[in-house]
Amino acid sequence: MRIKPLHFNFNKPTKGTEGAGAYDLYMPVSGSIPENGICKVGLGFAAEVPVDHVALILPRSGIGAKYGVELNNSCGVIDSDYRGEWIATLRTKNGKEFTWNAGERLLQFVIVPVISVDLEIVDELSSTERGTGGFGSSGK
Repeated sequence: MRIKPLHFNFNKPTKGTEGAGAYDLYMPVSGSIPENGICKVGLGFAAEVPVDHVALILPRSGIGAKYGVELNNSCGVIDSDYRGEWIATLRTKNGKEFTWNAGERLLQFVIVPVISVDLEIVDELSSTERGTGGFGSSGK
């Protein structure tokens, strides 16, 4: 995947281990999420996500579990035809302030294949054993 640095302090995303599914993102500048607020932060690069794929930006597991950091829109979606800077809007679940230093890894991204389908409007859908059973209908 082609990546274009946009910030002098850009660090190329890395995988933590050979078996990792996601690439860690390094924050190009220090910053903070204000108490009971949100913070929009540029990630310091643009990229060419492969055609028929999408990049999903998520918090790193430890940052989310320990400090409640999350993306304000749940998950960042970077389409294959987007060429602008990758940006994340962050908040904390508990509303507490959270600060980071330049070079820290708060976020990660995964590249996921996308299947395009033809959408067909119908009067009825095929039946299944589950049917219209919603939340919790398949048991614990």
